[in-house]
Amino acid sequence: MGHPRADAGITALLRERSAGDATLTLGEALDFLGERGFGALFALLALPAALPLPAAGYAVPFGLGIFVLGIELIVGRPRPWLPARLLKISLPILDPSSRALRLLERIEGLFRTRGPGLHGPFRVMAGVIACGLGGLMMIPVPGTNTLPGACAFVIGMGILYRDGLWTTAGMILGTGLFGVYAAAAFGVLKLFHLIG
Repeated sequence: MGHPRADAGITALLRERSAGDATLTLGEALDFLGERGFGALFALLALPAALPLPAAGYAVPFGLGIFVLGIELIVGRPRPWLPARLLKISLPILDPSSRALRLLERIEGLFRTRGPGLHGPFRVMAGVIACGLGGLMMIPVPGTNTLPGACAFVIGMGILYRDGLWTTAGMILGTGLFGVYAAAAFGVLKLFHLIG
């Protein structure tokens, strides 16, 4: 079986992995995705927090991971850097007809290459906003990481599929979220001041 196109999505990688005998490691997948690997990792790390479920135990390390990836975007790394031991992790083997793959293919149908590419000021802005969202995900207050996780997930999916429209939407939502959290923090501090 041939290799999937350079602009293919995650399902193409997983189907190739399922159809072949050789293992496909995370490092090989990131080599294949290149710059789009930032999007894949953003989405992977943000998804658990984006779900309306308790995030105890993983919000801080996943938020930190998103923060570090944001820094890597800002400084212009061509692909994500990860520790060598993580790059050796093998991707899971999935049945080509599995519900998980079919669902992922439907999600991929929402994305296409359009809008600004991930370069120049747009790339730096995406990195800065990702850092902020990663920081918000690490706030040790129950329920505060769902919205930042959702914004980071949207940005990640946009980057992964080179869809500037979705990436921009996630960045706009994230920027608005910073304002909401800042207003909430100001309100709490003002309340403490009045009480004190």
